[in-house]
Amino acid sequence: MDTPSWKKKLAAFVLVGGLAVIVFVALTMFAAGFTSTTTVTVTAQRSGLVMEPDAKVKLRGVEVGRVSSIEHTPDGAVLLLAMQPGQMHLIPSDTRVSIESTTVFGAKFVNLVVPEDPSPVPLQEGAVIAADSVTVEFNTVFEHLSEVLAQVQPEKLNATLGALAE
Repeated sequence: MDTPSWKKKLAAFVLVGGLAVIVFVALTMFAAGFTSTTTVTVTAQRSGLVMEPDAKVKLRGVEVGRVSSIEHTPDGAVLLLAMQPGQMHLIPSDTRVSIESTTVFGAKFVNLVVPEDPSPVPLQEGAVIAADSVTVEFNTVFEHLSEVLAQVQPEKLNATLGALAE
């Protein structure tokens, strides 16, 4: 017995719709669309050239959040951190922040540093923390070296090095 045409069309529509729903759910899960987060703000003198949104936030080497956005202001940089709510009770309120990189050319991440005598009060949503340090980047070293070399007069440097060699 032959199936009616409308049943075939309905089956095809259900198949395509089901596949679209599966792809949508998978992409939303990949982008952490179903995950709730707690916002913490970090202020720094600069964020660095390689600090990107979605960079890791680590506490003792374990990822506890991600950088959700970076805003550059005249006073420096403001980073909004999307922290995992289940990890917030492990982070003391007097935690210090440093912006580090894995290598000289590597991407930056936010490192939360727990003091030796941590506060018993955990970090709260909406807290604002000032970053203590930002890892020096290769371009900053090159910029400072260029400034020093611009101040040095080559003929005097040559005479000095020649005198030292003798």
